[in-house]
Amino acid sequence: MIGPRADTAPPGEPLLICSHSAAETQRIGEALGAALRSAPDAQTASTVVTLAGPLGGGKTCLMQGLARGLGVGGAVRSPTFTLIHEHRGPVPLHHVDLYRIAAGDLEALGLDEIIDRRGVTAIEWGERAESLVPPEHLRIELQFGRDACDRWVRMIPRGRRYEQLLAALRACASWR
Repeated sequence: MIGPRADTAPPGEPLLICSHSAAETQRIGEALGAALRSAPDAQTASTVVTLAGPLGGGKTCLMQGLARGLGVGGAVRSPTFTLIHEHRGPVPLHHVDLYRIAAGDLEALGLDEIIDRRGVTAIEWGERAESLVPPEHLRIELQFGRDACDRWVRMIPRGRRYEQLLAALRACASWR
């Protein structure tokens, strides 16, 4: 299930998708990554995506697909203990996991510098860094669905660039 069609959705309208498996969640991430990679400013822009949801909610599955869509090779695992993984590719991916970090330690992490880098900075547990995240970004919320494998993926654009990204994602719908 998805939200309103691209041609009928008002600007800023979240995109809601129900995923029925880990593989589907990865395909959603892959479609997002492909849309980011094909954006006109992909080679120069600093893109920020925050992910929120419970443990086991699908954040890492979505990240694996995002990396594939961006053209990043190799394994993508959650950087829970290392906090940051940087993946090289046509569009670099800076994968940040704030699960184990206290709010007072964010400044020492240098997250503001990472966010300013070219590429995509994807922040798991992004709600812990709201003060450092730019006003314009894409917020992704994942929640458990009715069945054990179901996940609700809600993408909320914050800013015109991200509204356009979701419009492109709605139009391609390649995760289906």
